Amino acid sequence: MLATLLTILALAVVHMVAGTTAALGHQWRPRALSAASGVSVAYVFLDLLPDLAEQQSLIERTDLLPDLDRHVYVLALVGLTVSLWVETASRESRRRRRALGEPDETGTATFWLSITSFMVLNTAIGYAVASPGDRAVEPLWMFAVAMGLHFLANDHSLVEHHGERYQRIGRWLLVAGLSTGWLIGNLPAVEIRPDILALVLAYIAGGTIMNILRHELPDTDRSSDVVAFAAAATVYGVLLLSLSPAG
Repeated sequence: MLATLLTILALAVVHMVAGTTAALGHQWRPRALSAASGVSVAYVFLDLLPDLAEQQSLIERTDLLPDLDRHVYVLALVGLTVSLWVETASRESRRRRRALGEPDETGTATFWLSITSFMVLNTAIGYAVASPGDRAVEPLWMFAVAMGLHFLANDHSLVEHHGERYQRIGRWLLVAGLSTGWLIGNLPAVEIRPDILALVLAYIAGGTIMNILRHELPDTDRSSDVVAFAAAATVYGVLLLSLSPAG
């Protein structure tokens, strides 16, 4: 429990710091954020998704969503789609406000849509962290590193979309989502079933992939950032594969 608590605290600190004016002002930010995204995407594709694929057979032996097939892939698709919807709504809201001569940030309704969706994602991450010993999140420190670097890159995009409101309100609500998920996972009456955890992690994987792509794709004209992304993904991917047990 201590290890999971320290993990949640570390992830919360990323939210507290990453969106601050001081953190956003560093000149190395674009390349560093691309490298952070590379680490996160390497973790999702080389560690999280393969483990979830193995969990699919476990889910099929339970009575969880019996009429559904390929559960983990469906939930990953749901996570990606929700993130795409939120990103599209945020960009459209900013375009409308710019056309009206208003500040280049989202409107109130879109801000709350975005923050609510990321609170749900963070609650899922907090719940997953509260499951020590589950293969899909072990070793826990690698899960924490990947999610922390994902938060670092994602908070930059959230500040771009929502401006001062994210720094003043949004990041604290995301911290609350992390804490809530961890507390739910540690309630004595709550059993973290492996099949349910697999679906939660699949949703996280889909959302993470979309959030990384939405940060990287608008800036692919900067070749140095692409190199940073590829280099970080390669280095972290080699580390993941070297730590994976032999098949």
